[in-house]
Amino acid sequence: MVNERRAGAVLSYVALVINAIGALLYVPILLSVLSAAEYGVYQMIGSIIAYLSVMDMGLSTTLNRYYVRTKVRGVKSDTENMLSHAAIIYGLLTFFSVLVGLGFYFLIDQLFGASFTTDELNLAHQMMVLVIINCIIILPGNWFLAIINASERFVFARTLSMIKYVLQIVSVVSVLQVWSSAMAVLVMQVIMNMLVVAAYIFYVKKKLGIRAKFHYWDGRLVRNLFAFSFLILLNMVFDQVFWKTGQLVLGAVMGATAVGVYGIVCQLITSGYMQVSTGVASVFLPRLTAISALTDDMLEINNLFCSIGRIQAILVWGMIAGFAVLGKEFICLWAGPEYGEVYPAVLILMVGLCICLTQNLGISVLQAKNKMGFRAIVYAVLAALDLIISIPVSASFGVIGCSVVAASLLFIGTGPVMNIFYYRTIGINIPLFYKQVLPLILPVLATGLGTRVLLFYFPPVWSWLNFVFATIAFMVIYFAALWCFGFNNYEKGLFRGILKKYRKA
Repeated sequence: MVNERRAGAVLSYVALVINAIGALLYVPILLSVLSAAEYGVYQMIGSIIAYLSVMDMGLSTTLNRYYVRTKVRGVKSDTENMLSHAAIIYGLLTFFSVLVGLGFYFLIDQLFGASFTTDELNLAHQMMVLVIINCIIILPGNWFLAIINASERFVFARTLSMIKYVLQIVSVVSVLQVWSSAMAVLVMQVIMNMLVVAAYIFYVKKKLGIRAKFHYWDGRLVRNLFAFSFLILLNMVFDQVFWKTGQLVLGAVMGATAVGVYGIVCQLITSGYMQVSTGVASVFLPRLTAISALTDDMLEINNLFCSIGRIQAILVWGMIAGFAVLGKEFICLWAGPEYGEVYPAVLILMVGLCICLTQNLGISVLQAKNKMGFRAIVYAVLAALDLIISIPVSASFGVIGCSVVAASLLFIGTGPVMNIFYYRTIGINIPLFYKQVLPLILPVLATGLGTRVLLFYFPPVWSWLNFVFATIAFMVIYFAALWCFGFNNYEKGLFRGILKKYRKA
């Protein structure tokens, strides 16, 4: 399974590149076909989809953890029984999500009637029907996806995800040529989700041969599943508050156009920037769960935390420097000069996330050790503060104000607060982590300043071709700076090993 984890991590970055290329093509097409207001309605409905996704209650992660733990014990009937209990819970949550979706449907006029036009409200109602159908598909499908990930079949899961993304872009763009409506986008997304869930079902049933079978009612197991899921749920609520509530608040106080701008901000952060970090960490949960089930020793976990953290810091901090230097031109070329407010908002949020994205493996450690309680409490408080503070700040300062509030709270919650907990309670060697990671700031700063100096003395006439050349120049300077001042001997050895294999080939 080591190869599966390695391949899963690599495929995560392949998917990241595909997503980035897709977004470069996809979002401008949407913005050219849909009006700013209609795109804002689409983003607002996307916020509601994200809220309904928490109906999963973290059961996917919970099922992942408990499947590994029961499988390690080697009793097949216990594993089958646990899966049957999880399936029952998924069915109940799907029913509940439909009820919540209907509640949103009937509240749209009350929530957005003051800032949306009649046509925008009608469109929102129509799209909510598809949202409810989407929940009926996605939530049961998560049961099968969790089993695939827990079985460490990352190649299948990641490959299918990439295929789905590419097909979704192609189908949406094609349909928009004859049906230029936000409804067309959502319809194709629902169809793609149906096909993917069907593939999950086939793979679990036929390829893995895994089945759920009810042997006996285990009340203790149900309580444990709900207790662990509830802690995951609180963390998921935090994510939705920070990435979706801002859009709802802006929709209520500023209108659909502001929602569209902030929607682009959140898309760049969550679908691009954050994925750079989460792609590696996500494949280690089964391994960390197995380690935690067998021993309390933290040596292997600390080694992983530091080595993965360095990789994440190289990628994440490099993206901050790159966006700081080239982001304004990218936004102008990609979305248009009318979306210039996106640049500072994205940069603010990138800085707010600069610590937590280098420590994403810590979340998997907490999940593996069933220690999510403190993190859930901290983030629930921060989420509430974000909602309370964002309303008046967004009304006065719009998208930028909303971004500053979210970034400030993110930095506090994921920085000193969680680092103290990791160190004192979990046993993660935080001082060692910073000792190994902080020196990477030097090549990041050197690259940012070096690229800026080049652009100052050789200012280009900005076009996509020149932007690509500038990006390549940044990457070359960054790699050279990392090689001179950042990479350790192990990381240099990895590159030398790749070069040797390439020469032999």
